[in-house]
Amino acid sequence: MRFAMPRFLQASVFAGVVWAGGVVAGSPPPADPTPPAAVPTASTLPKYSARPCCSLCPRAGDPQAYEGSKFMNDFRVLIDGRNGWLFRTALDLPTQFNVSDESLTQLHRLSEALGQRGTRIVMVYQPPRGLMDPDKLTPTQRRGYNLDMARSNYAQALQRMRSEGGVIVPALDKLVDEHKGYDYYFRRDHHWTAAGAQHTAKAVADAMKNQPGFSAIARKKFETHTQGVIGKPGTLQKVASQMCGGAYSMQYEPVFVTDPVGGDSLLGRESQPDVVLVGTSNSDSLGGYNFAGYLEENLGVDVLNVAITGGSYEGSLLHYLASKEFQQHPPKFIIWETPYQDYPDTEQMAFKVYRQAIPLVNNGCRGKTPVLERKVDLHQGNNEVLFNGGGKILPLVGKQYQLEFQFSDPAVKDLAAEVWYFSGLKESLKLHYKQYVDNGGRFNAELRSDRPDYAAATLMGVTMQLDQAPAKPLSVTAQLCERGGPQELTAQRR
Repeated sequence: MRFAMPRFLQASVFAGVVWAGGVVAGSPPPADPTPPAAVPTASTLPKYSARPCCSLCPRAGDPQAYEGSKFMNDFRVLIDGRNGWLFRTALDLPTQFNVSDESLTQLHRLSEALGQRGTRIVMVYQPPRGLMDPDKLTPTQRRGYNLDMARSNYAQALQRMRSEGGVIVPALDKLVDEHKGYDYYFRRDHHWTAAGAQHTAKAVADAMKNQPGFSAIARKKFETHTQGVIGKPGTLQKVASQMCGGAYSMQYEPVFVTDPVGGDSLLGRESQPDVVLVGTSNSDSLGGYNFAGYLEENLGVDVLNVAITGGSYEGSLLHYLASKEFQQHPPKFIIWETPYQDYPDTEQMAFKVYRQAIPLVNNGCRGKTPVLERKVDLHQGNNEVLFNGGGKILPLVGKQYQLEFQFSDPAVKDLAAEVWYFSGLKESLKLHYKQYVDNGGRFNAELRSDRPDYAAATLMGVTMQLDQAPAKPLSVTAQLCERGGPQELTAQRR
């Protein structure tokens, strides 16, 4: 805590310095015509008091104060925990985990597609803050939070993910312990701490080591050491300060890094590791939580980290599947870290994610002969991109085909198209990449097949509507091709 020196003390100190200077110079001090100032006493000195900083204001408890944006809605409603902790009642204290049948169907579809290329998914379904750090709730909050129900339902959600096989799901529910002796999350931030990342990595390694194919991966030793500290201002405290004013202190934690034993930290790694990490800012090396490093230390193998901060649940996965690294060297394992609240909990959200990911497993329409293809210079208004006609209607039904769009501008991150069918059905196809995900202007999606009527409908065409003229010339190359890789295509033709 810093204290400002009162002005009269500053003046006294300054005067003393000048006086001493006069003595050293050998000349008597000048006569002071003013009477000497009164000497400060205990009763005249300023008094200071210290008190705990930053409890939430009444506005933070008003749900309507969080309306207006999805970002603010994610913090509904902030409450004070113990020892300076903050919690979000909606996202941090759930007792239900909505892993729907449809989301599982889509996850296992992706698992099967990756399996054809020799890759297995390791799903790291990250638990909520209240479940992992319930001892930071006040006694009243703790009595109101049914930890036993939350733990049981979380364990059931993990079991549902692994129920049909193919997907490896670590037993993160075994980490739930009110007396574990470390903080899994930061006090006022939604990211896990290095300790949380470390214990999660250990659980992931325990789930992977006995899996088929793991023993064939080249092994090496890694060691972890500290390298400075990280100051975490905290997303929850930023919103709290925005709503209530005031400022919280930074939370400082050691930064850990992991290196191969006896090898260079860069040149000592495999160029194309057989274990790849995709995920959010919890996994990105920029965050300082060292999840990838702890995975290497516990697994004893190189891990390629392609997680992207700000990429959300699916961003880094889609980016990696479309990459040359995956297409030329599919790994044996993809570790997919995702916070529980980002996992798609509706049929529409799940299908939107996986209808993009599954075509990319086999590189979309690249390397395939397109059934329809057209390059169009886009203009303001309606643009016909693909048309199933010209004297012959092809039997292009939804369950068998996929679309690919490549824009001339690689910075394009939003696609809005209308997909028309001869049956009268129409779909608004809207795809979006986050700001930090480099998609190169490329979009892939299966024709809609999540409903029987769409799966059996014959494609008529695809249009794009531009409300404004492009700022610079813009074209798109659209293709329609058969789904799947060589094995799946062979099975379809039979």
